[in-house]
Amino acid sequence: MATSERLATRRGIEDDAPADGAYASAPVAILAPAGRDGVVTDTVLTRAGFSPLVCRDMAALCAALEQDVGAVLVAEEALAPTARAALLAALDAQPSWSDVPLVVLTREGELSRALSSALHAVTARANVTLLERPVRVATLVTALRSALRARRRQLDVRDHLMERRAAEAALRAAREQADQANRAKGEFLAVMSHELRTPLNAIGGYAELMQLGIRGPITDEQREDLARIQRSQRHLLGLVNEVLNYAKLETGSVRFDLADVPLCEALTSAEGLVAPQARARGLTLAVHDGGSELAVRADPEKLRQILVNLLSNAVKFTDRGGRVEVACEAVGRSVRILVGDTGIGIPPDKLDVIFEPFVQVRADLTRTAEGTGLGLAISRDLARGMGGELTAESRPDIGSTFTLTLPRA
Repeated sequence: MATSERLATRRGIEDDAPADGAYASAPVAILAPAGRDGVVTDTVLTRAGFSPLVCRDMAALCAALEQDVGAVLVAEEALAPTARAALLAALDAQPSWSDVPLVVLTREGELSRALSSALHAVTARANVTLLERPVRVATLVTALRSALRARRRQLDVRDHLMERRAAEAALRAAREQADQANRAKGEFLAVMSHELRTPLNAIGGYAELMQLGIRGPITDEQREDLARIQRSQRHLLGLVNEVLNYAKLETGSVRFDLADVPLCEALTSAEGLVAPQARARGLTLAVHDGGSELAVRADPEKLRQILVNLLSNAVKFTDRGGRVEVACEAVGRSVRILVGDTGIGIPPDKLDVIFEPFVQVRADLTRTAEGTGLGLAISRDLARGMGGELTAESRPDIGSTFTLTLPRA
């Protein structure tokens, strides 16, 4: 540079620019038109606390730009057309977060007139600070420190982006592992459920044969024992079937055969299955089907499964003398089926979790009202599989209302 010697011999340089080492980690790439200028500038910036990187030519400077260079110091004379084109191409190739600060030392008197074409081309496309020569060391140091602070902020953005990408990659990997674990769990449950159903069916079959006297005459006490065995077998088979249904839903292997289903038929079928339980518990069961014209678009078997589960739960958790009621209403292109009861209700803080698998709100009650805690999870997934939804409202000690929403036929 034309004034490098003057910069190096200026009195009091250490006082104006203490070598505190604060900028040592971010190199300043230097390109001077003459080798001696580069050496002198290297000395000046080192004494000022910077980490200069002297480049022999524009190719070396462009290579430095691909590293974590903090700033670039270049003389106007080094911006010949070919070199300038190479520099601008390297600057354009920076990643989106990067905008390397460029400090250009211009010729004397350059800033008092129109910029040269070289400077105009660079300032239009780069983050440029122009310093007119002769320049004081303190001014140069201040400009470079400002450039390095801006560069530090850019590198912080880069580090943040890299950390976020790493976190997102870790999250994706964890999600994939969780999905694989869920699939493995579903497959295991499905296989085990099938394996359990085979001996349970055999138990029920042999108990029935013995009850019929095919294996020989039985006493009344033996007949009562066989009836208990059959009740326990049916109960355990029902639990296994719930687990199997949930496993199928988890693995996405449930098939929905949608059709137009009259609600009166679906509710009558479900009521017939639940009415004996309601009578045994001394409950009033009232079903209002909304008329013969009201129909939904659903899988008939899946719909009946949901209704039976909701009605069974209502009966199970309603004390003697209570009431279970079903109402239907058309709302636009949907139909809402409301199953209400005057039972124990559900605490507000539990409403968000009752549809999760294996959740039982009251452990003390589920000892007598047996179940897997899968019924509501299965019912909601079946409802969603048919384009509907299942929600709940409840007040403790007053009762609950479950609302099944399905597309109107």
